[in-house]
Amino acid sequence: MDRIDLHAHTNRSDGSLEPAALVALAKETGLRALAVTDHDTTSALAIAREVGRSLGVEILTGAEITARFPGRSMHVLAYGFEDREPALCAMLAEIVAGRETRNPRIVERLCELGAPVTMAEVRAEAKGDVIGRPHIAAALVRRGHVADTKTAFSLFLRDGGPAYVAADRVDPEEVISTVRDAGGVTVLAHPKQLRVDAPAGYEALFGRLAAAGLSGIEVDHPSHRTDDRALFGRLADAMGLVRTGGSDFHGASKPDVRLGSGDGSISVDYAVWEALRARCAASPA
Repeated sequence: MDRIDLHAHTNRSDGSLEPAALVALAKETGLRALAVTDHDTTSALAIAREVGRSLGVEILTGAEITARFPGRSMHVLAYGFEDREPALCAMLAEIVAGRETRNPRIVERLCELGAPVTMAEVRAEAKGDVIGRPHIAAALVRRGHVADTKTAFSLFLRDGGPAYVAADRVDPEEVISTVRDAGGVTVLAHPKQLRVDAPAGYEALFGRLAAAGLSGIEVDHPSHRTDDRALFGRLADAMGLVRTGGSDFHGASKPDVRLGSGDGSISVDYAVWEALRARCAASPA
């Protein structure tokens, strides 16, 4: 089997590895292809592509784009798009600008909750232009408010938590449309994390997004149990959506998640990318 990973992050967003190091790890892991899917940025792609060419690892154009969803954020994985397309670049810039507004509000809430950090401390934890909750969590750890980033999320930063501030910039339908117009395709990332109440709720959500042009569902993800995968796979098949999967590799911040295999349950064949690529070819360039 030609193994691939369709969900991995560098330190240009909230991963711990430099782009070159991530691609080198993909080579070491035996992956044929790797999608670099940093949050709301494509800044790692040029380096990743260069290193990928030298090591014989195919680098797939990708991003994990933050969209509006009630009470939490929705993440939409985008693949195969033209990363310099003006409307797409403008949308990503809008989302990053929203983070610049959102992050200080989270910091304010932490101060009110007795766990103060500063934006300067948060920025010091980031290696790229995209700053998010993992960097705030790292600042909380460095200040000694919590023992580790997992605790920072469980106590303060989780979706719906005491210091959570929802993303409020872009609807998922806009993400899907903009990526499609840039020649790419979209996949709903780790739907379990949206905490939709019942199977019927997921069916309605997937149907709504499929009608907007969504191409796939990330069925295999470390956060998904066997019954979750069965439900999401059944709904994907019924709606003609591609079943995908990925490790959601971040490096040091998620040490139990391994590139290419996640928690040991992830194994994605190159044929999955071929199915997505066929839909990219059907999208307008």
